[in-house]
Amino acid sequence: MADEPMFRLMGYHRRRYRLANGWSIRFRIISTLASTGRPHGIKYAFTLHDTDGLRLLGFDNAHGIPRAETYDHRHPFRRLTDLKAYEFRSADDLICDFFAAVERACRQEGVPFEVDAEEIELEAEDESEPEEPR
Repeated sequence: MADEPMFRLMGYHRRRYRLANGWSIRFRIISTLASTGRPHGIKYAFTLHDTDGLRLLGFDNAHGIPRAETYDHRHPFRRLTDLKAYEFRSADDLICDFFAAVERACRQEGVPFEVDAEEIELEAEDESEPEEPR
């Protein structure tokens, strides 16, 4: 049975936050059976996109890291092919670490980290699986 932080994390599924500069933050979280690659029992993709919808950074476990047993990793800001292992410590830490990375990206670009709107994406907009980087 999932604990309270995991339920809180699952509540982010299909949320989209629009930032004041036109960027957007998207969340995809799907419950799965726990496995060696996904011991926490979720498949997730948290992503930051520019105004054209291009992915700028992400945290996910949608695919494995070459030569590693874990799937948890991050795609650094503007270096999406440079996969970095991510240590999944807890559901709350994952959310905090992702938002901290988004805040650093905004600071690096000199744009405000200010949420303009929040929405829940419709099923038709939602892929059935967390997305791969574009």
